[in-house]
Amino acid sequence: MYSVSMGLRDSVPPVESQVLSLSDDVLPEYKLQAPRIHKWTILHYSPFKAVWDWVILLLVIYTAIFTPYSAAFLLSDEEEAARQRCGYSCSPLNVVDLIVDIMFVIDIVINFRTTYVNTNDEVVSQPGRIAVHYFKGWFLIDLVAAIPFDLLIYRSGEETTTLIGLLKTARLLRLVRVARKLDRYSEYGAAVLFLLMCTFALIAHWLACIWYAIGNVERSGSSRIGWLDSLGEQLGKPYNETIPSSGPTIKDKYVTALYFTFSSLTSVGFGNVSPNTNSEKIFSICVMLIGGEYF
Repeated sequence: MYSVSMGLRDSVPPVESQVLSLSDDVLPEYKLQAPRIHKWTILHYSPFKAVWDWVILLLVIYTAIFTPYSAAFLLSDEEEAARQRCGYSCSPLNVVDLIVDIMFVIDIVINFRTTYVNTNDEVVSQPGRIAVHYFKGWFLIDLVAAIPFDLLIYRSGEETTTLIGLLKTARLLRLVRVARKLDRYSEYGAAVLFLLMCTFALIAHWLACIWYAIGNVERSGSSRIGWLDSLGEQLGKPYNETIPSSGPTIKDKYVTALYFTFSSLTSVGFGNVSPNTNSEKIFSICVMLIGGEYF
């Protein structure tokens, strides 16, 4: 009897060894069970939701890049203002912006029907509880990011166009959600390095848009000594008040602004693009502080 029990004890591995022998890709318990979900409810780990999240991620990246660029470089340009007056069919960027707004609204609807895991590791599929959980979480941020400001405030005029550009930057709030989802890759060294490089480039891009906006505001006043005027003289494309299309091209202005922000953030400026007015100098100080503190 003793030998038989000892043999059975030896043949059955202990629970600890079974757990340790499991591979790293063990699924959570709620994925191993078939949850009872209501009609028109989407599982948060379903293939459709995974594909949809990647689509929204690409749209958020597009928004993070083109919304500040459009607000600073395009919406202040006379040609873009003319496109705004003639409607969405005149500008491809307007059509893409409309598609982005529609996709963000659809994403809000999908989030109202997507399950979640509560603190007890249970899949919640009741529509009422899902709605309450979403209202307490990301609903307000998603709602503000999905508001089509260019449709609500649609008038011709430079001031209205600038206001629309500033309000459309509210889409950048969705980057908060993306940042939280990227925390899962923090354990991979290569992924962290890539994300840091992308973050640095994105911050430099935003600062370049602000740098150009400051120079453009300085030119609209009485000052004619800003960096944009200096750039025009260096490139042989000086501004002429009698010719609306005079001065450097948008490509020249953006590349120069991005070059300035990269050099200021890394503290390797060569002085060929320098601040001249007080506003430009104050902004340059802020950029250097950001570069010295975080990079």
